[in-house]
Amino acid sequence: MVTMKYIAKKAGVSQSTVSRVINGSAPVNAEVREKVMALIKELDYQPNIIAQSLVGNKSLLIGVIITDIANPFFPDIIKIIESEAAKYGYSIILCNTNYEFEKEKKYINILKSYKVDGILIVPCNQEMSLIKLKNIDIPSVVITQDLKGWSCVSISHYSAGKDVAKHLINMGYSKFAFVGNNIDEKGRGFKDEIQISGFDMKKSWSSIDGKHNNSIRVKLEKYIINSLENERIGILAYNDIQALLVLHILKGIKIAVPEKVGLVGFDNTFIGKEVSPTMSSVAQPIEEIGKQSIQILIDKINHKEKIEEEHIILKTRIVVRESSLKSNKY
Repeated sequence: MVTMKYIAKKAGVSQSTVSRVINGSAPVNAEVREKVMALIKELDYQPNIIAQSLVGNKSLLIGVIITDIANPFFPDIIKIIESEAAKYGYSIILCNTNYEFEKEKKYINILKSYKVDGILIVPCNQEMSLIKLKNIDIPSVVITQDLKGWSCVSISHYSAGKDVAKHLINMGYSKFAFVGNNIDEKGRGFKDEIQISGFDMKKSWSSIDGKHNNSIRVKLEKYIINSLENERIGILAYNDIQALLVLHILKGIKIAVPEKVGLVGFDNTFIGKEVSPTMSSVAQPIEEIGKQSIQILIDKINHKEKIEEEHIILKTRIVVRESSLKSNKY
C-alpha cells in the first residue's frame, strides 16, 4: 500500500511537505508541489479520508451549488472542479437549484448539516443567496458571477457582450437583438457597444425576453418578419441553449443563417459544433475558473481569518463558426 511516507521518500521531501501539498494547509514551492502531485498520480495514492478528517477536524467535503444541470456548461465546469478538489483530498456534493431560491436555501441547510468545509456557488438570487450564506458562516466562493463582498472567480459578461457586438458589426450586420434577460450584463454590454458604434437604437436594437420558449418564439418571429427588409440582423443569445432555440425558430420560418441573420451563443458548449450551421459562441475559460475557485476556497478553509476578498476576472474569446460569418452576398 502506498503511504504518504513512501511518497515523501520518492520525492525527496519530508512527510509534512507531502501533507501540505495534499491538504493545501500551507504554501509549497511550485516545483516541489508539481513533483509530489505527479507521484501521487503515478502511484495512485489514496489518502485515508477518515484519518485526515479526524486529525484536521474537517469533513473533506465541498458543496457545489449550480443553477441548471441541464445546461451543458455546468457539467463541463463541475468535471474540472471535482478533479481539482480531489487533488486536495476533497469530494464534492452537487446541488442543482433550477434557479429556485427556496431550493437553494434548502440545499445550503443540507450542506451545513453535512458539515461541508466550503461551498462554491452560482447564486440564483444574488442578494438573498449571499445573505443566507453569511448566516451559516461557511467559507464560500462565487463562481461565474462577480459580486461585491465575496470572493469570486468569473468573467466580465459585460465585456463579452461588447466583443460580440464588435464581431457582428464587422461581419456586416446592421440590426441587432439580444435574446435573454434584458438586465443581464452581457446584454447590457452588447447594447452599449452598438450604441457607441453609432447605430440608431430605435431602429437597430431590440431585446427579446420571455420566461417560456413559446413567448420567445412569438416575439422573435414577429421581430424578424418586421425587421429584415434589406438589412441583416445579428443576434446574441443568453446561452447556447437559447441560441439553439433561436436557430430552430429561424429554420422554422425559413430564415437563412448567416445570410440573413447571424447568431452567437454563450458558453461554447458541445451544442455549437453539433448543429447546422455550426454555431458561434463565447467561450469561458472553464479550466481556469475551476482551478482558481478551488484554490481560493482551500485557502479560505485553511486560513479562514486571514484571506481577503478576491475578485478574479478571466478573459473570454469568441469561437467563430458558420452562424455568424460574413456572407458573400453582402
